[in-house]
Amino acid sequence: MIMNRIVATALSLLISTWAVAFGQEKSVGLTLGPPLEIGRKEMLFASIASVCEDASLNFYVLDRMEHAVFKFSPEGRLLAKFGQKGQGPGDFQSPSQVVLAPQGELAVLEDLYYVSFLKTDGSFIRRLDLNGRLGLGFVGSDRFYGWVWRPDDQQQLMVDAENKILSTFHTLARDRFSVNLPDEAGRLVMFNYSHDAYVPRFLYAHGGRLSAVGISDRYEIELLDEAGRTATTIRRDLKSQKFSGREKDHLERGLREFAKSKGWPERVARELGKKIPAYKNMIRAVRISPQHVFVFRFAPDISAENAPSPVDIVNRKGEFLGMAEFPDIPLFISNRAAYFIKSDDSGNVYLLRTDYSLDF
Repeated sequence: MIMNRIVATALSLLISTWAVAFGQEKSVGLTLGPPLEIGRKEMLFASIASVCEDASLNFYVLDRMEHAVFKFSPEGRLLAKFGQKGQGPGDFQSPSQVVLAPQGELAVLEDLYYVSFLKTDGSFIRRLDLNGRLGLGFVGSDRFYGWVWRPDDQQQLMVDAENKILSTFHTLARDRFSVNLPDEAGRLVMFNYSHDAYVPRFLYAHGGRLSAVGISDRYEIELLDEAGRTATTIRRDLKSQKFSGREKDHLERGLREFAKSKGWPERVARELGKKIPAYKNMIRAVRISPQHVFVFRFAPDISAENAPSPVDIVNRKGEFLGMAEFPDIPLFISNRAAYFIKSDDSGNVYLLRTDYSLDF
């Protein structure tokens, strides 16, 4: 009886915390099916950067460190592996995203400049060189997301297949995440550090023939069609959450540990610590399925381990439908399955695929 009261009290406190942080919002039921684990016994991934599905529910896993794409059946059987490190047709240098293009092709996009189009069996079709564009993402077959460094900031943009800038979006000032301090010889050195809870991050996602573009310090997400036109904009009038004392201590401790691991002077951690603001960013990540847009927010306590990930579920018209909780942020969400990156006690990464359903 005492244990039941303790559990009930803890549950009540948790519900109260969520109510204070997020308000009395409509709840959406989320049911997850039995997990399918890929990469634990029969093979090992060096890393997992991106996942996509085709119309037959085959799924493709991009291993960034292996410079390869793995194709699996819906049951998780390995069907093919293609790609390697190199500069020839079908080779990759810094692959970061794999997407199923509208024509049924695969597009592999790289952090640095290149977009390769392949058949789903890995046969090479063509490659684009988008020189100077970083963090490339797919919008359409001749429309691509990226960002660029400028003297004082970073800027999001969209380019065509000829690398011509078609649109620009948000900017991120360099001084939000860096300090310039003199070294022993008096020369100025730039030190960069960021935490996604308070340093704004560019938001990008692609799925279901829509792309999302935004920045994490505001709840304003632009949805683009395959031609790069704005289909709708998702907005919610929500207040940013204030960091608690416990959360700020957590952030400052993490910053000091990072600076120490880099061998930076203690002054660097102090100066970078001054950049921690009073309020959290609004959005952690965005995912798009063929039916919904999932807008992940920060948990009420970012210092808590294994806290669930609160998510706003929005339809493709930009209308808010309700709020749910995922156990973590999926790497990719299709119509029926969510894909998560996991790691075992040895540090090996593997993919967890689970069917899901939403109850509105």
